[in-house]
Amino acid sequence: MKKSYIIIMCLVLIVFLLSIGFAAFGSRLTINGIGVIDSNWNIEIIDITSKNKVGMAADAAAPVYTSTSATFKTTLASPGDSMTYEVTVKNKGTLDARVNKITLTDSKNPAIIFKTSGINENDLLEAGKTQVFTVIVSYNEEVTKQPDVLNASLTVKLDYVQNK
Repeated sequence: MKKSYIIIMCLVLIVFLLSIGFAAFGSRLTINGIGVIDSNWNIEIIDITSKNKVGMAADAAAPVYTSTSATFKTTLASPGDSMTYEVTVKNKGTLDARVNKITLTDSKNPAIIFKTSGINENDLLEAGKTQVFTVIVSYNEEVTKQPDVLNASLTVKLDYVQNK
C-alpha cells in the first residue's frame, strides 16, 4: 500500500511540475492584419449601332440598353428584309469577366429570325477591354403566309461572372 501511495504522489508531482513548466514556457501568439480588396466589377453595354439595313427594314424604335441587356424593335416589310445591330460591351472594371449565359427573349413571331454572332458563352472579356457582337433580325424567307404583325422585339441579356 505504501508503495502505491508513493507512486501516486510521484505522478501527482510530475503532473504539477509539467503544468508549471507549460505555464512558464507557454506564450500567447497574436496575429493582427488588415485585408483590403481593391477591385471593381463594372461590365456594361456602352453602344448599339444599326448597320446593314436590307430591303425595307427599319427601327420601330431606337435600341434600348442597360448595363447587361439590350432590346431591339425592328420593322420588316417582306421576306429577305433584315437589320444588323452592332452591340459594344466594355469591361470598365478591374476584374476579368467571362460570359456565363446569353439569354434571348423574343416576341415568338415565326416569320422573324434572330441571330447573334461574335459572342459566345465562356468568352473572356478582360478588364479594360471592349467586345463587339452582332444581332441580326431578319424576315424568314421561307414564310408562305404574311403574318399579321411585322414588328419584332428582341431582348438580349448577358450574364457575366468573374473569370477564375
